[in-house]
Amino acid sequence: MNLGTQQPTVTEWCATWLTTFATNLKPNICDDYYGVVRRYITNAPIGKRRLDKLTPADVQAWVNELSTRMQPKTVRNAHARLHKALEVAVRNSYVARNVASKIELPPVPTPDIQPLDVRQVQALLAAVAAHRWYALYRLAVNVGMREGELFGLTWPAIDFERGTVRIHQQLQRARKAGKQDAPREFILQPTKTKAGERTLKLDSDLVAVLRQHKTNQEEERALRGERWRAPWGTLVFTTETGGPMHISCLREHFRGVLAQAELPAVCFHDLRHTAASLMLANGVLLVTVSKILGHSSPAITATIYAHALDESKSTAIAALSEQLRRASGTGSARCSRRCSRGQATAPQRMHVLVPFTALQCWCRERDSNP
Repeated sequence: MNLGTQQPTVTEWCATWLTTFATNLKPNICDDYYGVVRRYITNAPIGKRRLDKLTPADVQAWVNELSTRMQPKTVRNAHARLHKALEVAVRNSYVARNVASKIELPPVPTPDIQPLDVRQVQALLAAVAAHRWYALYRLAVNVGMREGELFGLTWPAIDFERGTVRIHQQLQRARKAGKQDAPREFILQPTKTKAGERTLKLDSDLVAVLRQHKTNQEEERALRGERWRAPWGTLVFTTETGGPMHISCLREHFRGVLAQAELPAVCFHDLRHTAASLMLANGVLLVTVSKILGHSSPAITATIYAHALDESKSTAIAALSEQLRRASGTGSARCSRRCSRGQATAPQRMHVLVPFTALQCWCRERDSNP
């Protein structure tokens, strides 16, 4: 609509914002914004209000109504989208202030992190050892890659000689900007955040797993012949005919694997939590874990994995106490013997044990750059 001739409704303004001012958003983010407007604003009383007549009370009533039927995180997400749209309206002088500010929002409970322990991970990997996605599961539990990052991984991003993997993009399904009536399509786009772009060192065992996966994929391609259709050509993880993977297929397979291995019914993203928790439990520094996961700040990592940090602190204190106890006991015995001979005692040197990290446990050898 022509905003110069009449005041738009909230729904009309949101549509204008998305088609005119939000064109630089990533496709999946833009698609999410459209979904929020369509599901929570268009048919709600707030959507029919004129933009210049919208009040904080209107927004609060909308939030309160959503809270009666939606999870707190969903309500906050919807509010954030409306707040963004109104912020753009303020910057472009359509309204004087953002009435979505200072709204009482429902608190979001601390997420229930359900990492697997080492024995459970071993059972999981044993259950998928012969499956064509074995390498995918290994990357998920060894380095905590996100689903989209796994699906968007390409062979040029893996350096077999150096033993590294470069994570710089993700595969998503979304509607392209301005094509909201079209079906969703697969899109390769940058990682979730700038910090998500990272290069990780892999242990020799994981490199060997990826080499074998590449060989298997080449054999599959030769077997399929003309039926092998690969739109991007170099995806590491594909369907059996070379196409991009759909997350629903992986999640369905994952549920079956968990049932087969008699493991808790966790979600696939919990493998990322598993990787982080095992690293922290094995003494990897918080800042290192944060970089491996691609978090924008160690504070984010600390908030999500507070449980693992508490456990690692308890383990570290117990280990140090045990080392001091042993050193103290040995020192006292030697002191008694030397004192009986009138000899001076020398300070005892304490050897601190450095644990293997979660990344190193699979191949039972140390890696200087995990």
